[in-house]
Parts: sequence; structure tokens; C-alpha cells
Amino acid sequence: MQLLYSLDRDPGVNANELLKSYDKSVDLAYESLLFNLFLLLEVFHQSVADRDARHGKLRPGADDPLWNAKLYQNSLVQSLVQNNSLQGYFKKRFGAIKPDQDLMMKIYKTFSKTPEYREYVLGETDEAAHREFLLNTYRDLRKNEIYEEIIDEQYSFWLEDKSLVIGAIKKIIKQLPEVNEKFYEEYLPDDETVLEFGRRLLEVTMEQADVLEKLIEPTLKNWEMERLAILDVIIIKMALVEFIYFPTIPTKVTLDEYVDISKEYSTPKSKDFVNGILDTLMKSLLEEGNIQKEGRGLLED
Repeated sequence: MQLLYSLDRDPGVNANELLKSYDKSVDLAYESLLFNLFLLLEVFHQSVADRDARHGKLRPGADDPLWNAKLYQNSLVQSLVQNNSLQGYFKKRFGAIKPDQDLMMKIYKTFSKTPEYREYVLGETDEAAHREFLLNTYRDLRKNEIYEEIIDEQYSFWLEDKSLVIGAIKKIIKQLPEVNEKFYEEYLPDDETVLEFGRRLLEVTMEQADVLEKLIEPTLKNWEMERLAILDVIIIKMALVEFIYFPTIPTKVTLDEYVDISKEYSTPKSKDFVNGILDTLMKSLLEEGNIQKEGRGLLED
């Protein structure tokens, strides 16, 4: 949707450049997953500096001599730290990025001063407890403004990719300790998603732009295409492409998803407008036999 919007706004952008931008955005979405993991380990590594500082105090507190760096040195996290393939990826992709250690420590301190962290550090901890604490810590880090800003600065589509990345990171943590050197390649986007759906959706929406507008115009009544919000038009076009050219996607799924997208990205009135136009178009296309879905229940509205 955002790429199609840039095509509409910038006459200098052509279809080939847009497809290259799409391919790059897919690559960056995957990279952002690994960058999150990289950043997570950087934050966890601050526990070593924290332990050393406490042990070096001239007047240590009661907890200081017992303080440890188990957040970083536990077997689960170390399975990632000692993964040569993963570390090779980090060096290749993020070698030029030097995380500000003061910022990393600042992030670390947002949770290291809590009673829960003290209990974790000083208490007995098995693998299950380590795993649970890592999940809880990652949950808290996702709410940390500094952590979010660092990722957002690196990846322009972070807000769009965020939910998928979070799900993948949680899955990775739950599977620790990791014994597969190249486990992270399991999260590479598959061809069906990237090529057969995403790229084709973009290509067909561009190629059939005029045809799609002719389908939309009769439903506008007193409105002219030029007066509509650009994003609304793009959203409706993309939904029409899914209706007509993607036989395995249920019409209701398409309708609901694009109405949600309009609510998230377009104007306050877009949700009802897009819903009404798509509902009308869906019904007329079904009556004319221009929507052919495969499988049971795919035409339910």
C-alpha cells in the first residue's frame, strides 16, 4: 500500500523501481528480526558490566558480592552468543553498527533495579525459569522508548513489521537453548508469501489500475475518483485484486482486512466508506461471476 502510494505521489517512480523497493523491504523485514535479537543480546550483556561494577565497590552492599551475570551467561542466551553462524550474520549485517553502551546500560537499568530482577539474579534458576524471565524481559523491552527508537531509526517499515518480528522473537526464546547453527534461516519469508502473494498483488494492482478504476467508478454515486482520499482508492484497488485474482483467499477475509487497514492508515471516515464500496463491489462481482474462489466457504460474506 505504501509503495503504491509513493508511485501515485512521485511521477519519477516507475514500476520496476517499485518492485525493487518491495524486494528490499522484504529483506529488511527479515533483517529487522535479527537486529532485534542482536540488540537483545547487547542489552543482556550489560549484566556483565553490572556484576563487575558491584564486585568492585569499595563499600559493597549486602547483595553486591553475590551479584552475577546469569542474564547473559545462562545456557539459553549463550547458545546464541556462541552460535558462529548467527554471530557471522551479525558481523556481516551489523558490524558497522556500534550500539551506544551508555544507552544499552540505560535500557538494562529499566528492569535491573526491580525486585523481580533481584530475585532472578540471587535465586536458583533452572532452564524453564531462565526462559520465562527472558520472555518477560523482552515483553518489557518492547515498551521501552529507547529500544523502540533504535529499531525505528534503522527500519522505516518497523511499525508494519513489528507484530511479526515480536512473534518470531518469542518463538526463538521459547526454543532456547538452540542447537541448530542456522536456526534463524527458518524465519526467512517463503516464496509463496513473497512472490506468489506480495509481489503479484503489487504487480497486478499496478498493471490493472485503469480497469480497477472503471470497476470502482459506478459505485461512487455523487463522488468523483479525483476527490477520494488516495489511500482509500489504493486500498479498494488492492482488495479488488484479491477478490478477482487470488482464488484461495476468502472474500470475507479480504473485506475485513482492508477495512482494518483503512481504519489504521487512512482518514477517520475511511473505514465506513471502504467497507461500503467493497461490499457493493463484492456483491456485483459475485453476481457477474467475476469472483471465482477455490475451496468451501471462501465466498461467504
